[in-house]
Amino acid sequence: MTAYNTIPFRSRKYQRQQELQKQTDIARIANQWIMRRDQLPEYRFAIELMSQADREEMFWTTWDMLDSFAQRDLARAAFGDYWFKLIADYGDFAPQQKVQALEALGYIHNQNVVNFLVQELRRDDESLRLAAAGALKQQDPVLVIEPMLEALNKPEHYLASRIYDVLEALGPKLVPVILNRIHQCNTGGQIIMVQLLGTFGDESVIPTLLPYLESNNYMLKKMTVEALSKLQGQDICPILTNLLTDDNWQIRLMAAEAIGRGHFTGACPALREAYVREPDNLVKELMADILHTIDTNNQAIPYLWTWQRSKQINERTCSTT
Repeated sequence: MTAYNTIPFRSRKYQRQQELQKQTDIARIANQWIMRRDQLPEYRFAIELMSQADREEMFWTTWDMLDSFAQRDLARAAFGDYWFKLIADYGDFAPQQKVQALEALGYIHNQNVVNFLVQELRRDDESLRLAAAGALKQQDPVLVIEPMLEALNKPEHYLASRIYDVLEALGPKLVPVILNRIHQCNTGGQIIMVQLLGTFGDESVIPTLLPYLESNNYMLKKMTVEALSKLQGQDICPILTNLLTDDNWQIRLMAAEAIGRGHFTGACPALREAYVREPDNLVKELMADILHTIDTNNQAIPYLWTWQRSKQINERTCSTT
């Protein structure tokens, strides 16, 4: 019998598997590989061979030393099928363990997990609120959108800024959902949704935003102006020029800033008229600055001469002091 008939062929993968199985301390090997991160397939394979107890021990001892990808793999391996253990034991955890548990739950996409994370946003402890918000950002957006929008209607329980952080991380996919829900929300929820439409929307959201310019709630109106000023396109220009006559000087200021930022030269005639009648000195100075920058009209603007002359004098005074 020839030699090659006595030695069965084995692939390298099979040989590596056999060698790993012969080890008496698989957990130690997995620990080394997951920390090195240069042997990605090996550490994932080792985690699969570990017992559940060893996975959980690795989770509690190495978590803070791992990068986000390794944390994701370890969390899913240890608690993908046992997420309920983290939730059941959560009340007995030390504060830092609670934060770690919340971070791990972010990688386990499950509606029950999402509901638990949303409840943790109600905590008085800011570190837990932050950890829960961070975990929700890692979740499947389909699972997160509805609970977060529902939370907007409960300002007595949830901090609006934390909800905004989570929803902002979900990105433009939120826009159609917000357009469908915004009119059903209370004022606090509408403020958040208006901000998100300004961040992710385009000109198509203008008809939805316009009614909120008539709101008696100053904050909602202010956020609507900010949202509109973030949108691109010439359709914004007439809306901003109309706001130059608003009763509130802060709204007029924001409208003028948006005109300057967007270089809406078509608004210059209205801006000149607004400058003449503007009673607030701060707004008046801003309007003059904007006209001086973007007005392409070659004709002299007599009412700006005094402003330009005083500005030059102030600049010279400052340079000599």
